[in-house]
Amino acid sequence: MSDDLVKRLRDWEHVYPEDYNKDEGHLYDEAADRIEELEAQQAKTYQALLKVTKIHDEVEAKLAKAVEALEEIATDEHPLGWIAIAALTELKGEK
Repeated sequence: MSDDLVKRLRDWEHVYPEDYNKDEGHLYDEAADRIEELEAQQAKTYQALLKVTKIHDEVEAKLAKAVEALEEIATDEHPLGWIAIAALTELKGEK
């Protein structure tokens, strides 16, 4: 809620200039409108979070497969072993 609306709701006995000629109960209408606005924003944020979570899970699964493949070839005998070892070391944050 805007600070002004919160202040006006909390100090409802004081008449503010912007409230002077308005019907009784208009603050309730403004508050209800703001609550609906916040609920809509919350729903959008929640849907965006679900999408990000799904993407994160997909990327994490792909990364796990990549790590598994690197671990299979991370040997001195494999021609690309040293590259796999270096990649795994970096992915795991090791030195």
